Amino acid sequence: MANDKNIFVGEGLRRLRKSIGKTQDKLAHDSKLDRSYVGRLENDKADPSLFTIFKLSKGLEMEPHEVVKEIQKDIDFDSIFEAEPDREP
Repeated sequence: MANDKNIFVGEGLRRLRKSIGKTQDKLAHDSKLDRSYVGRLENDKADPSLFTIFKLSKGLEMEPHEVVKEIQKDIDFDSIFEAEPDREP
């Protein structure tokens, strides 16, 4: 789960949605996603798949790489690796 690694996808998604003036309902409709799922994404209760990022990008009227670039501003990348065990290459 996202909160376990301090990855806050939801903050970036919420910021993007509000920047274009859409409600969760409107983003969900335009993205062909359930409104409760969009809420779970924004509250970091669910992690989006790549397919979901594609759908959200359609609803946000952005390219997928732009959505990821904006969301990554809220991700603490150092914390991702703190919880991972060392592995041999």
